[in-house]
Amino acid sequence: MAYTNAQFRSILNGHGFSTSSQPDVNFPISSNEGPLTDKITVDAIKAFQTYFKLKVDGIAGPITIAKAEQAMRVLQDNLNRVIKANIPANQPFYGPRTVAAVKEFERLYKFNVDGIANLAVRQRLNELARVSAA
Repeated sequence: MAYTNAQFRSILNGHGFSTSSQPDVNFPISSNEGPLTDKITVDAIKAFQTYFKLKVDGIAGPITIAKAEQAMRVLQDNLNRVIKANIPANQPFYGPRTVAAVKEFERLYKFNVDGIANLAVRQRLNELARVSAA
């Protein structure tokens, strides 16, 4: 999948690896198409790589991009299973439909409602998806 820099930042933000220190009304969705080389974005990429046990270099190379796409597909599939979010399989990025589905999940399961699928949210979602698949 070829992501724009803003889409890739949105995936990082949406998974709890923030790429911005500035308040943004659209967060976690990013509109920043700038290079992925600023310190906060490089740190977010490194945190993402560490979490997913990839080579930690702070570069959004092919393996990191592929892992981001896989992480998005898992997140969206789990949201579709657990809360019937109906996110199409051909949208593996962190856009408005994913944010809305994460917020719905957060409301239902008593998380802070911010649209960010942080580690605690993803773990609970994965748990519930496994149960629903059984």
